[in-house]
Amino acid sequence: MTRSADFRDRWRKAILAPLLLWLLLSSSLSGCDIFNPPTFTRHQLAGVDMTVDYSQILSNHRDLAGQKVVVGGQVVHLENHTTRAYVEIAPSPLDRILRPKSPDPSAGHLLLVFPYPVDPSALRDGVRITVTGTVRRMKRPSRTAEGVTRRFVTVDVADLHTWLPPTQLIETSPFPVMTPGFTGPYQTP
Repeated sequence: MTRSADFRDRWRKAILAPLLLWLLLSSSLSGCDIFNPPTFTRHQLAGVDMTVDYSQILSNHRDLAGQKVVVGGQVVHLENHTTRAYVEIAPSPLDRILRPKSPDPSAGHLLLVFPYPVDPSALRDGVRITVTGTVRRMKRPSRTAEGVTRRFVTVDVADLHTWLPPTQLIETSPFPVMTPGFTGPYQTP
């Protein structure tokens, strides 16, 4: 064995093996979070108070006026105008990735004020959204989807994230399924 071949073998053992081990460990320990980008960037969350939730906004909106917050919920009603849009939401608690859970029916509603018209097909009734924005001091009188005029706590929207609807699993097939390469009928899971 020549000297250069011996050097290559030692290099492979000394450098290549730890490098492959590091790649394997880093990819396995990172989990699936590398496939789920964050809901909002650090720039979008700059100055946002993450400790404030929707119940505090509804009860203490005067004290929180001017505060940047994150709220989420389910769209109840969308009202578009030429220069802005008003979206009424049923607020929900947020999970660790800022996705709204199921709406709290006893909480009341928030009114989100967008500085531009919104595509009605993107924010249909029932769509789950998360927004960052600034709490306004005054409640705004607005007509609800039922035609009743109420005063809503309003949030001026800075950033919006819409969520895909939860997928519904179809029920299992009552018929046996033959899978290729196996010998018998198997039920679908």
